[in-house]
Amino acid sequence: MDQCRCGELATLTDGKPGVIRKGYLTHDSGQLHYRCCGDESLPLLILLHQTPSSSAMYLRLMPLLAPHFFVLAVDTPGFGNSDPLPADVSIATFAEVIFKAVSRTFDRPVLVFGHHTGAAIAVQLAFDQPEFVRALALSGPTLLTEAQKEALPSAAQAVSLDEKGSHWQEMWQRLRAKDPEADLALTLRETLLAFTCGDYYEASYRAVAEQDVARQMATIQCPTLVFAGGRDLLRSAVVPSVRLLPQGREAALPEEAGTYVCDRQPDAVADLLRQFFLEIVEAG
Repeated sequence: MDQCRCGELATLTDGKPGVIRKGYLTHDSGQLHYRCCGDESLPLLILLHQTPSSSAMYLRLMPLLAPHFFVLAVDTPGFGNSDPLPADVSIATFAEVIFKAVSRTFDRPVLVFGHHTGAAIAVQLAFDQPEFVRALALSGPTLLTEAQKEALPSAAQAVSLDEKGSHWQEMWQRLRAKDPEADLALTLRETLLAFTCGDYYEASYRAVAEQDVARQMATIQCPTLVFAGGRDLLRSAVVPSVRLLPQGREAALPEEAGTYVCDRQPDAVADLLRQFFLEIVEAG
């Protein structure tokens, strides 16, 4: 067991599966920050976040899954508290780093859930490491149209800093527009994370646009659940994704659910994931 994990996981068997702990996993070019909860002996479920968020977006979801899974939510390299990559950003490199960091510490197959950019990384993981990924769940799959691919990077262009602080207002409005009804604290968290990740905001969107996700989906053989909320801009990609995936199946989220569904409707997401992943586990 890695030394960096011992203190973080020591209290996870004290009968409190919803207690969230934090720590770091090592990989070739740095450290990967994570949050975890649940008993480590349970099936391992990895959660992958959207851009420009971090594993903090899963704080409400994780305790709902912890009675059945050992839940590990990681910060993608360059986001949250994870070290950035030493080379160019790509979905393939994100997936490689996460695979190496997790597999070195937990030598067993995993269940994977990804939301938006996290869904892109989840697909890449299953494509590159089919023996590692037992099953996938994708919220807001990134099977983009050509118009979406062209527009995506510009939606995350860097905001220039100025002495009057107008950059705060510009970034706030950008993140607030994703869900004007979200709690102000949620928008504040995302605004701070957007500044923290710097150039990785735009770079990760460009990486999503460049990924050949259609080709990858068509080859993935593991069971895959695909869904999106009624207000999710990627909802239109759900049915085409299911058609591409050899073992794809569709599920539904509330019509009012959008990009922050894991924060705002965690019970609905947990219900879908719990039912799907437990079916996979019970089937062996």
